[in-house]
Amino acid sequence: MRTLDSPRLKSPHGIRISTGLAREWNGITVQVLELRCDPGRVWQDLSSPLTSLSVIQEQDGGRVEARTKITQPCASRWFGAQHLDFLPAGMPVWGYSDGIRGLGGTRLFFDVPRLGSLLGEDLDSRRLDQPRLRFHDDRLQKLGALLGAECAAPGDRSGLYGDSLTVAIVVDLLRLTKRSPESGTSPRLAAWQFRRATEFMTAHLSTSVRLSDLAEITGLSQSYFGRAFKASTGVTPHRWLLNARIARAQELLLEAELPLVQIALETGFSEQSHFTRVFRSVVGTSPAAWQRHRRT
Repeated sequence: MRTLDSPRLKSPHGIRISTGLAREWNGITVQVLELRCDPGRVWQDLSSPLTSLSVIQEQDGGRVEARTKITQPCASRWFGAQHLDFLPAGMPVWGYSDGIRGLGGTRLFFDVPRLGSLLGEDLDSRRLDQPRLRFHDDRLQKLGALLGAECAAPGDRSGLYGDSLTVAIVVDLLRLTKRSPESGTSPRLAAWQFRRATEFMTAHLSTSVRLSDLAEITGLSQSYFGRAFKASTGVTPHRWLLNARIARAQELLLEAELPLVQIALETGFSEQSHFTRVFRSVVGTSPAAWQRHRRT
């Protein structure tokens, strides 16, 4: 995971403020969208050399839509504020509104030739050649919101969470273009694969763990590994790692006279405040309160 300069969007008209962080997971750039607009008609060239998915979470004012021709309204019948626009690479497209005051959401940029490695299969890029404008999908909306929040969060030192969310988005995009038959049983890890994955995560509690690392040492694609790990354990790899980090933090709280900030760093959290929030969500109380209770 790394912080990037936001991709440049061309020729805006009527957009007073355009801000947003951008980060990258699995070669997918995730940009937070925050636009404030002047009264009247507003437009912006959204064309990109990369395939993209815009996830609009909120609108203030009128209806905003993507148009393949700036003078031709979008034909979608979805009128909800939350919607998505899937745009193939290089397709001319405009964001347009008459009366919008602002909007918020995320936009994802995909390097399509790289997506096959996430899925462990050859990807027919023709499945991503057709645009879909102003449509709605509950799961993609939620995944986009989680990625947007993760862009602004300090997080832990693992990229597992963002990796898992971006893989899930790719799988769901392909689900929209071709619904694959569901298997009767969920894939599971072999005993040696589970051992290698958990030993690797345990050995890297204080450093970075990526979904690609775990997929590589188990000989699986990222998509297959994520499904198999959850089927085998009942939790995602990110949640398993988080639980292991909290368990190690509990050991340090009992065994060592270390300040909380050092325990946070040694268990893979970038900030003490984030460590405290996660500890409370898992254990039900703060690290300091838990330590006092156990030591009395």
